[in-house]
Amino acid sequence: MLTSVISKLIHSLCLENYPCGRGSWHKPSLRECEDLDDVTSEEEDALLELLRSPLSPWQEEGSWSPQALALRELAVKTPEILKGNFIYSFFTTLRIVDKGVFEIDQGLLIFSRLEELVLSANNITELPSGNLPKMLRVLELYANQIKSLKSVSTSPPPHLQHLGLGNNCLGSPEDIQYFTADLWPQLRSLDLSWSGFTEQCVLVEALSALPHLQSLVLKGNPLTLTPSYPGFVLDSLFRLLYIDGRRVTPEDRLRFSGLAQLKGVVFEEAEVNVCIQKMKGVPSPALPLDEFPVISHSYSVSYEFLNQPQSQENIHQTDVGYTSANVPQNLQEQHEEVASVSHLPADLLKTSRKDQNTDLNIPVVLNSTLKQEWAEVIEFNYTTTHRISDLSALKNFFLRGLWLTVEEEKVLSWPAPPAENAGTKASADKKGKESTDTGQKLKDKKKKKEPVLNLIQEAPVRRTLSTVQVELKDLLEGKDKIQMECDLGVLLSEQNIRTTVTREKEQSKKPKEDKKEDKKIKLSGDTTSSQRNITSSKAKGKGWKESETDAPADESSPSNMEPLTVEFSVQLNKVLSASQLSNLKTMK
Repeated sequence: MLTSVISKLIHSLCLENYPCGRGSWHKPSLRECEDLDDVTSEEEDALLELLRSPLSPWQEEGSWSPQALALRELAVKTPEILKGNFIYSFFTTLRIVDKGVFEIDQGLLIFSRLEELVLSANNITELPSGNLPKMLRVLELYANQIKSLKSVSTSPPPHLQHLGLGNNCLGSPEDIQYFTADLWPQLRSLDLSWSGFTEQCVLVEALSALPHLQSLVLKGNPLTLTPSYPGFVLDSLFRLLYIDGRRVTPEDRLRFSGLAQLKGVVFEEAEVNVCIQKMKGVPSPALPLDEFPVISHSYSVSYEFLNQPQSQENIHQTDVGYTSANVPQNLQEQHEEVASVSHLPADLLKTSRKDQNTDLNIPVVLNSTLKQEWAEVIEFNYTTTHRISDLSALKNFFLRGLWLTVEEEKVLSWPAPPAENAGTKASADKKGKESTDTGQKLKDKKKKKEPVLNLIQEAPVRRTLSTVQVELKDLLEGKDKIQMECDLGVLLSEQNIRTTVTREKEQSKKPKEDKKEDKKIKLSGDTTSSQRNITSSKAKGKGWKESETDAPADESSPSNMEPLTVEFSVQLNKVLSASQLSNLKTMK
């Protein structure tokens, strides 16, 4: 419980032990011994210096309350007053952070003058307002496990000015009904960040009843993903001076003027634009040595997104969606394939998904660009608008991020076998009836016709060139657009891979030859410098690797090659005026 944790912290102050309290180290005061001069004051200054010194071991123990060190000094100066409830009434601020507190018990009421209480990063599940001191002005419960505000419906602190409830399990319509002027008449600052509120209009209507609300934090809530946020909130709550930690300017007021009048137009869904522009760094495909088969290479970029009805342009979408539960296995196979293509260790390309909310069952579907032929710079110019009505699922998807994949499709074509003569021979009578001139003309036409080469295509061979994860959490932090050049690493062409493998085989043989040469030198017993020079020169002649300064730079090495990059952007559509919101609703 909370009071047991506070009691342990107060006990750690050692108010009756050195250098506090009375003991052999504390000399009697002038009242007790009038014949002493200034010995007592000098001793008291020395004890206080022990508490105030930057190197004092008691400095950190007072981090949970600024009154802790003041109470210690009081225990040095006048230890006789530390009796009864004086210690509890002395505290005005308590910061009990990450101490495993799971309950705010009734014993907290003994801190009658408490004005600030910070209980962040604990395991508190309920907020019993009846157990809070009535003088409380600041209450911070960030990062707990509060699932309901039902327990605050009875006599909360009437003078509370700041209430921090961010990063809890709140967000139901029932929670919204407890934000009333009767419960919080003096509330000026409210932190509901990283919660699950989705109904923007309902929440704004409730908060508008708070007469003194000036600061509001809603970032991390699903409702912030809608196009009308933050304009609708700002225009509806005209007393706000700060929103999401940013000061509201007169320009903001002018820009969003009129949005509050369009309450019926505000829609609770998000619009996300995904763009894939250019791709560079794809190795040039190897040309066939023979005329056949004819090989064609095409490339596409795919990404995963929520499986929701969408309005799309230039889009190709897979028919079967999948959830995050089977993504790691698919990606593991892709990463192993990438390792074989780029000639890099597979373990360096695998990515752990345990910290990306894989326990969340998020339905996703693969979206892909149209296939484009190889070029040094491949232009996709792909744009898609995803309209998502499930804002909570979209928030979880942004927390997890998406996977971007580059794929190659190779098609082999072979000449079709020659067709057999299926026509029947004309009768001799019909040939005789035809004129000689007509027959000669037909022969001339056949000679002029060029043979048409029919190609038969094999089944396309697809492979994943590389995969990268794109972080989208910034879209929940207040950023409207994420634009980046995704680096998917350096890829080696098939020809470079063969060259690299050949070099490795040659290098693996050379140390054996070196050992043979050393054995010959030892058997001969001649270790003169001239023979050593001859041996080294022979070794170089056999293809030994020269020093790095003498060796020419290999342009085909991965360090000298251009990495595979994709220009990728994700943007949340936001309205900047009342007319824009009205037009957007009409288009729908």
